[in-house]
Amino acid sequence: MFGNLRSLIGFSGSQPRDAERRTGEQLFEESDYQGAELHFAQAMLESERRQEPPAQRILLRLELAEAQRKQFPGGQDFHKLADAEETARSAWELATRANERELLIQVLDELAAIAADFGRVDEVQRLLQEAGDLEAKLKRREPMVAARRLHRLGLLRQQRGELREAVQLLAESAAIHEQVLGESHVATAHRLSDLGALHHALGNHAEAQRCLRRAIRVHEKEHGLESPEAAADLQMLTASFEASGDIDAASSQLERVLGLKLRVVGMDLDTVAEAQWELATRYMGWRRYSRARELLMEAVATFKRTGGARLAAGYEALGQLEEDTGHYHEALQELARAAKVWESVKSEHVEDLMRNLKHRIFLFELLRQHKEVAYLQDQLSALSQASRWAKTG
Repeated sequence: MFGNLRSLIGFSGSQPRDAERRTGEQLFEESDYQGAELHFAQAMLESERRQEPPAQRILLRLELAEAQRKQFPGGQDFHKLADAEETARSAWELATRANERELLIQVLDELAAIAADFGRVDEVQRLLQEAGDLEAKLKRREPMVAARRLHRLGLLRQQRGELREAVQLLAESAAIHEQVLGESHVATAHRLSDLGALHHALGNHAEAQRCLRRAIRVHEKEHGLESPEAAADLQMLTASFEASGDIDAASSQLERVLGLKLRVVGMDLDTVAEAQWELATRYMGWRRYSRARELLMEAVATFKRTGGARLAAGYEALGQLEEDTGHYHEALQELARAAKVWESVKSEHVEDLMRNLKHRIFLFELLRQHKEVAYLQDQLSALSQASRWAKTG
């Protein structure tokens, strides 16, 4: 192993003591894991050369293994994971020989993390059980360490489709987070989000909604309404309401978020309009057309300020609403407005204009208005020919 490290970094004993390790830790914090690996490897070789105490040499191995593990890109390229596993196993051997039992627990956790990235669920469970047993012998149980182990194993079980086993593990992890950190801590909210998503997958909608309601309150407070965490909670919560048939609750959540956006001083009007448009499409899916029309009219009024593709999409959504409610003439009017907008940006949206023309032809055929059909077909034919010429250069 040390021969490989020497070829990686070029052995040199000229660096100040511990400088390599400090640099490695700084690079690790900056997410430069490749650079961190090089400095941790140099620090580890220096530590071996000086025959420092086993505890320090074990910790250096753990830092090196974690820097290597962090470089795992996912997929089937396990090269860096294999390096991390080799490093961590050398730490395990040294900790075992030196009877450094507290550090051995950390080594087992690192080996479990590596095994998790490999997807070896049974090995992860064995390693985490071994770490827990060793903690019990030392009478040194750390609740948050146990919570992280449960969470890691739960996610692995979920990935393998073992949802009922996974939900129990994630529930235990969330309970420990709440007991130790409190129900309003952001880490507790993260665990509740994971647990809520799993309950949703199992069809346990009451439990899913309970978890996700609590999570979204914390995420909105700590990270903001537009944060990825709050958005993911909202998406999962409304999906759970929809799946359980509670459309009123789903719409209430989305209306609450829209209302909060409207009350934010200085909120970009286009951002609000996009939220109105998205909510309108949800109402259309629920066949609640009156509220959908209100929202689309408000969004389109905002999009008129700048025009472009969003305005065209707004008109087309209004056209779809009119078509869904059987008002074909009104639908054609909205689609014609959209077509004018598409024509104004035709160089970038030829396909959108062609799609618009095809749908208007379809509706006119339903209404048996053959003159309009022929006129639009001529337009579509000319546009298609021009598009082909443009593509062939």
